[in-house]
Amino acid sequence: MTWPPEYGAPACLTVHHTFIPSGKEPEYQHDWAAAVRGIYHFHSSSDNGGRGWGDIGYHLLIDPEGTVYQGRTTGAPGRAVFDPAAGSTGPRVVTAGHVYKANTGNIGVCLIGDFTSEPPTRAALDSLVTVLGVLCRELGLDPLGHVRYTNPASSVDLVQPTISGHHDWEPISEKPIECPGDRLWRRLPEVRESVAEILETEL
Repeated sequence: MTWPPEYGAPACLTVHHTFIPSGKEPEYQHDWAAAVRGIYHFHSSSDNGGRGWGDIGYHLLIDPEGTVYQGRTTGAPGRAVFDPAAGSTGPRVVTAGHVYKANTGNIGVCLIGDFTSEPPTRAALDSLVTVLGVLCRELGLDPLGHVRYTNPASSVDLVQPTISGHHDWEPISEKPIECPGDRLWRRLPEVRESVAEILETEL
């Protein structure tokens, strides 16, 4: 591990797709756990053109069958996303690496697959709604709302949907962003509504 955990106050949630690997490659053959290991190797190691970050850049990953995997480590085995030592100041989330200039406090949830032209599975969408619902409930976030995201380290200051797609961060990017793929990005309004419905039924 060459990327010690750092933490920040939670602000928003961003949805991604892996694009490559999609899990359908010959070396994975729909073995989704193997695909997650492949993503880990690409993100953590600089071998063969990898990122060399020391860990996965997403907080959580979801495969087409709906299984959820932990990505970025929090420093505590079995504990995903949240700072294990958070105290009376409220929850903090580990900083990952999934949105250029906007990672502190930004929770990245990534669906395994390429949704440029194919839609995500119903199982993956259902798990996405559940995961986002749990996070919104725990963090007191409004899934239908907007947040003002600021990051003094990168001079970012903009208003974003509480639940956004990576594409929504294009204004601060140096290049176009197609992630999470058009077929998933266009489902995000429906996803937000479903998350809101879950939270309403729990009141």
